[in-house]
Amino acid sequence: MSPYLGIPVPRLNDDKFLRGTCRYVDDIELPGMLSAAIVRSPVAHGLLRGLDRSAAREVDLVLGPEEVRERTGSVPVAWHLPMQRQLERPLIDERVRFVGEPIGVVVARSPYLAEDGVDAIVPDIEELPSVADIHSALAPDAPLLYPRWGTNVVIELETGDEADTTDVVFADADHVLRCTMRTGRLAGAPMECRGIVAVPDPGTGRITIYTSTQAPHMVKDQVSQILKIPHHSIRVVAPDVGGGFGVKDHIYEDELLVCLAALDVGRPVKWVEDRRESLTVTAQARDEEWDVEVAFDRSGRLRGIRVHGRRNSGAYLSIFGGGPLATTGSTLPGPYRWEAVRLTGQVIVTNTTPTGAYRGFGQPQAVYIRERAVEMVARELLMDPVELRALNMIRPEELPFTTRTHLNYDSGDYPAALRRAADIIRSAPEPPEDGRIRGVGFSSYVESSGVGPTAGSRIVGVQVASYETAIVSMANDGSVRVRVGTCSHGQGHETTFAQLAAEQIGTTPDRISLVHPDTETAPYSPYGTAASRSVALAGGAIVRAAGRLADKLRAIAGELLEASADDIVLQDGEAIVAGTERRVPIAAVAAAGLRGWPVPSGISPGLEESYVHDPDNLTFSYATHACQVAVDPETGLVEIERFVVVHDCGVIVNPMIVEGQIHGGVAQGIGGALMEEVIHSEDGQPLTGTFMDYLIPTTGTIPDFHIEHIETPAPHIPGGMKGMGEGGTIGAPAAVANAIAAALPEVADRLTRTPVTPDLLWHLLQD
Repeated sequence: MSPYLGIPVPRLNDDKFLRGTCRYVDDIELPGMLSAAIVRSPVAHGLLRGLDRSAAREVDLVLGPEEVRERTGSVPVAWHLPMQRQLERPLIDERVRFVGEPIGVVVARSPYLAEDGVDAIVPDIEELPSVADIHSALAPDAPLLYPRWGTNVVIELETGDEADTTDVVFADADHVLRCTMRTGRLAGAPMECRGIVAVPDPGTGRITIYTSTQAPHMVKDQVSQILKIPHHSIRVVAPDVGGGFGVKDHIYEDELLVCLAALDVGRPVKWVEDRRESLTVTAQARDEEWDVEVAFDRSGRLRGIRVHGRRNSGAYLSIFGGGPLATTGSTLPGPYRWEAVRLTGQVIVTNTTPTGAYRGFGQPQAVYIRERAVEMVARELLMDPVELRALNMIRPEELPFTTRTHLNYDSGDYPAALRRAADIIRSAPEPPEDGRIRGVGFSSYVESSGVGPTAGSRIVGVQVASYETAIVSMANDGSVRVRVGTCSHGQGHETTFAQLAAEQIGTTPDRISLVHPDTETAPYSPYGTAASRSVALAGGAIVRAAGRLADKLRAIAGELLEASADDIVLQDGEAIVAGTERRVPIAAVAAAGLRGWPVPSGISPGLEESYVHDPDNLTFSYATHACQVAVDPETGLVEIERFVVVHDCGVIVNPMIVEGQIHGGVAQGIGGALMEEVIHSEDGQPLTGTFMDYLIPTTGTIPDFHIEHIETPAPHIPGGMKGMGEGGTIGAPAAVANAIAAALPEVADRLTRTPVTPDLLWHLLQD
């Protein structure tokens, strides 16, 4: 048994959070620091003429559209799909296209004076007709956000099998199920809102940026490109980050305005968004509709699935553009054998907040579409939904397996997870007779995780490399520093990465420190922490780099102990000759390595090793979620009584951290299933700007979880880990919806949208 892997080592960095000594962006105070506030569009669509700033008093600086345009380049879109109409956009365009769009920045001595300055500024905007939803934007006479396109469709997408192949499969099937499904728009709502402190150095022309981000190196790249600052003159630091969930995977227009303002005033400038800004202007997600068809035989064999999707991108393409819809298409097959899988889709611009990355990135939609449809097929055939799934699942002996959408599944046992989840949920004690109606629902999926390789990203149009680098070094007291470019914002990297390094080097995790969210000291990470990739990519790099360091330590220890390096075991802080009592502390080995003697011939002085990890495939975690609900037919209120997850994320480094990630992910999935939805009025005004209107789960609405693990190593990742941070969110919405449908078969075929609010359910029951 490994001394460190698979052990629930307590998180090494929690003390500062529990004691309140952590340092978020808003905790940063610097001499001479000024505050910024953002001037935003009050209308959803209009021609921007300028800003009347004559009434602004007690402000140090106002930057408006004219000054910004002449000094900045375009904001890039990092995922290029075929026939995509938008590859970049101005930082401030001549049109505004959603309420809250940044059109200027005010700097003053305090945040209150800066806000007063914003209130005194009058935007000169000629208001234009707007469209706030997909169907309005597709209407023949719809106002156009980008008139030169002649349409509001920014991307038309096809993935999977050709139309002719799909048509043949559907024509040959015994039955075809058809329905339209929809998912509501979600806000990421991290605990810490976005924030930035820009610190210029007028003497050198350098700028240091402290920002709440998931990707410090990507922020540096974008600041250099958009603000035309030499790359070497920029330093980006992510202090403690209070959650990201995808919405902090890039730098935003308002944050760039703060950097410009700081360069102009020559002093540090801070801006931290408030919760209303977070819920109305930070990138949102989902807001999609799909026409779904499933072909199947009377025996229960699933033949084909065909989907036409419509995604609301908001006012423009966010950093990863139409990627969520493309990901929905690629992950649509799930754990089943299909003869044909086809997705066509449109990405549509509307006068609403742009949508982008959010935990799961297109995969929750794929699972919702497929798993709701599978349960509908089971209901039509009067089959047990578990047996229908088992009949069609890819078996372990069929892996590796290439899907109809060209994903190469690596390893696992999908039927085992399904059977175990069903056994657990169905063994529950009899519920009380309380007038509520119970139902159990399932959701099975394969999670595309650990984004890489770079060659694969290039093939699908992603303009960002996806390798990760680790640098592992040892000091002469035997302590270890691990440097990576990924950035922790709650995942526990400080502990997990220490366990991986300790496993290789033979020291204890508390002797290992992680250096990561500073572009001056961390190795380059083009992608950052996103897409469930940190443990597979950065962790895999750590395993290799630490392994190289361990090889060097064994060679030096062999010299000290007059033994072969092959006979040296690194364990519990010592180098030991296997099978003997001869040993030496690793600190003594480190001292020799750094001093340069005694070391074997051919071994150079120094104890620092690095590794660049660019895997040859994605990793594929998988799970089955099972949910039991109790529905009050008088009110439509749903209570989740039990939730089971049987999950495989490859080799588990720290089960406590893995289960914490699953808990948080399922909680977000439940929120999207039952209560969370961003609403805009017909004229594009946001209506859900507080937690009184945008409801999120609380401890009172989240059940206890039963989690079990299957462990199938990823064959191509050093250490065998697979990504897993998004799985809870990916599987939960469909499991919850299927449980409600099982409880209420009379409305099951109309439960085709999320969130399933009490109001929606009550009206369905009344109808």
